Amino acid sequence: MINKENIYRKIQNLLLNGKLSFHFNLASHTWLKTGGNADIFFIAEDENDLRKFLKIIKNTLSFYILGAGSNTLFRDYGFDGAVIKLGKNFDYIKFINDKEFKVGAATNCIKLARLLAKNCATGLEFFSGIPGSIGGAIKMNAGAYGYETSKFLTKIKLLDSKDGKIKEILSKDYKMLYRQTSFPDEYIFLEATFKYIKNDNISKNLKKINALVKQRELTQPIKEKTSGSTFKNPLHKKAWKLIQESGCKNCKLGKAHLSRMHSNFIINVGGATSNEIEKLGEKIICKVHQKFGIKLVWEIKIIGRKGLYQND
Repeated sequence: MINKENIYRKIQNLLLNGKLSFHFNLASHTWLKTGGNADIFFIAEDENDLRKFLKIIKNTLSFYILGAGSNTLFRDYGFDGAVIKLGKNFDYIKFINDKEFKVGAATNCIKLARLLAKNCATGLEFFSGIPGSIGGAIKMNAGAYGYETSKFLTKIKLLDSKDGKIKEILSKDYKMLYRQTSFPDEYIFLEATFKYIKNDNISKNLKKINALVKQRELTQPIKEKTSGSTFKNPLHKKAWKLIQESGCKNCKLGKAHLSRMHSNFIINVGGATSNEIEKLGEKIICKVHQKFGIKLVWEIKIIGRKGLYQND
């Protein structure tokens, strides 16, 4: 049996530069603003910091890499292990030439889209519709407005938590499909290389982004406590349409409500629990399945300990 207190002491004795916390509440680090405590919460300052931390918990504690928290739901009973975030040193963009740039995995996608536009780079405006981080966008092949991360991604620098080595891989060697990829779970993305198209018309680039943002504001409840699209679109179907036509339009459970603006968004109207959000999602999945024989798949990542109310 693992003695957690011994592991905690070993971690405390490490000369880490990042921020280390124990029994840390995760709600403030997710867009839904719900969830319990992580046994350990660590913000790694750099690659060396991350490697040292992972080495000490290897084969003893499970871990989860948290990006922007935009599509993550931590259960109310928290996370049994360590939640790790990449710090500010993983947030950057470096142009290699007139065709490629490198970006840190902790960089926000919306921020990246505007930085590219202001630096005469076009093609990746769709990132303005993805509220997550680059690392998360790679892991789930995030997309918006008909484009996906995989279309422009060429290389990835990562830390393999299995052997502790830093590696560089080519994205073409892995499957990147609609909202899913074949990257092993032990891969922790550190940096990515993307291709782009050079365009000196900065005003035109920014206008394109502003138009996309306006479209998003008119059709999605982005000012609410939400986690983006709740379910993936089934093949040749739209999740929002299936949800609406199955009689779920005004579905709610406690303080977790289905958005009236967009049927594929669950929102926290204030004080919702993670359990209410998860149970509301399960209710919607059931109703859609009963009506259409199609089982919706969560796009939100649901992480953490199950409690009695989740029939563990």
